[in-house]
Amino acid sequence: MKKRLILAMAVLLLLGSLCSCFFKSKEWHPDDDSIGDAKTFEKAGLTITLTDKFEEQSSQVGFDAYYVADFCGVMVLKEEFTLEEGLAERPLEEYINNVIKNNGRADTVAQQKDGLWFYEYTTSNGNFGRSYCYKGSDAFYVVQFICRSSDKESLDDMFWSWAHSVKTK
Repeated sequence: MKKRLILAMAVLLLLGSLCSCFFKSKEWHPDDDSIGDAKTFEKAGLTITLTDKFEEQSSQVGFDAYYVADFCGVMVLKEEFTLEEGLAERPLEEYINNVIKNNGRADTVAQQKDGLWFYEYTTSNGNFGRSYCYKGSDAFYVVQFICRSSDKESLDDMFWSWAHSVKTK
C-alpha cells in the first residue's frame, strides 16, 4: 500500500508540475460568462459537478478520473481501503497528512475549511494546485485542481463550489 501511495503521489506531483499540458489553450483565461453551465461527472465511485466546458479524458497513469477544460484540469485518485490493513479506520486528517508527506511537500500544511480537508501548492513551473481529500465508504479520494497561477483568483470560488459538489459512495 505504501509503495502504491508513494507511486501515485509521485505521479500526481510529476503531472502537476507539467500541468500546462492539461490546458487546451494557453491564452484563454476564465471569467464568469465563459466558465460554462453545470455538468455532473461520475466515475470510480465519485460524483463531481464541474461545467460543460470540461471533457473527460482517458485516465492518465495513476488517476482514476481526469477532466480538462481550457482553464484548468481536475484529477481524481481513489485509494481503496483494501490496500492496507486498518486504512478504513484512519481519520481523514491523518490520511491527508500522509498524502502531503508522501508528496515531499514539507512546506505544505493540511487545512480544513467549510468541512473540507485540502492543501495548496505551487508546481515547479509556477502553476497553482489545490487538492481535496474525501473519505468514502470503501476508499479515500484525492481530487486535485490545477490551473495557471494567474487564474487562481478567478477560479477560487469555483474550486470551492466544485469541491463541495463531490459525493462518494
